[in-house]
Amino acid sequence: MSNPYESPQFVSAIVVAEPSDREKLRRVARYQQWVLYALLSQILIYASIVFLQGAGFPGMAQLMAIVFLPVGLFSMAAVFLLAKQLLHVVIAVICTLLMVVPCISLLVLLVVNGRATKFLQQHGVKVGFMGANPHTI
Repeated sequence: MSNPYESPQFVSAIVVAEPSDREKLRRVARYQQWVLYALLSQILIYASIVFLQGAGFPGMAQLMAIVFLPVGLFSMAAVFLLAKQLLHVVIAVICTLLMVVPCISLLVLLVVNGRATKFLQQHGVKVGFMGANPHTI
C-alpha cells in the first residue's frame, strides 16, 4: 500500500520513437491540422450560407455554395490522407466518399480528427486546440 501523504512522482510519458515512427507521427500531425482547417472552414461556410439565406440574400448564399467546392475538395483530400495513415486504405476511401454528404462530412471530419488525437496522445505527443505541431515531433 502506498503512502497517501507522499508527494506525487513525475513519470515521463514521452515515448522515444524510431525515425520511421517519428516520420509517421509528423505526417499524422500535419494531416490532422489540415483536417482541422477543413472542419473550421466548412463550419464557417455552412453558417454563412444559413445566415445569408435567412437574411434574404439568396444570390450570396449561392456564391458561398460555389466557394464551398474547393473547400470540399481540400477536405476530401485531407480526410483521405489522414485516414490512410491511421486506418486501412479501404476505410480511407469510404470516409472520402462520405465527405460528399453535407452534414455527414462534418461527422467524418470529427471522427477522423478524434482518431488522430488519440493516436498522437498514445505516442506521447502533446495535442493542442489546432492539433499537434509537426515541427516539434
